[in-house]
Amino acid sequence: MDARTLSLPISTLDYKQPATVQVGSPVSDAIDLMQIEGFGCALVVDEDQRLVGILTDRDLLVHICGKNLDPETIKVEEIMTEEPESLRASDPIAFALNIMHLGHFRHVPLCIWDEQQQEFPVGMISTRDILDHVAIFIESNEGAP
Repeated sequence: MDARTLSLPISTLDYKQPATVQVGSPVSDAIDLMQIEGFGCALVVDEDQRLVGILTDRDLLVHICGKNLDPETIKVEEIMTEEPESLRASDPIAFALNIMHLGHFRHVPLCIWDEQQQEFPVGMISTRDILDHVAIFIESNEGAP
């Protein structure tokens, strides 16, 4: 792997469609969705599908399990991280790695922006997506001098 690989756009990776829940949803809905999709997070959107937050498995451990609260009665906006860092699918892979490293994130939403700079999620990049890409690159270059 070289610097050119990191300058490729995120869209070259096999990133996932986002798992989203609406503001006002109980945390239990987000948990169900995360389990069904096999994701470590869910994006929280408003009624217009604008990104307003991210709810991660870490949030669940700290705010729900750690306090022995009922996920049926807590709303996602009560424990989500508001205004999460996000990127465009056209941004370089290096941008995703940088945000993940500096913020200690495992997931970064991929969004499009409208004229008012409101974010609409279109995907999700994870450390796993990047590692899978690196592993494929290493496998394809095994035996090369």
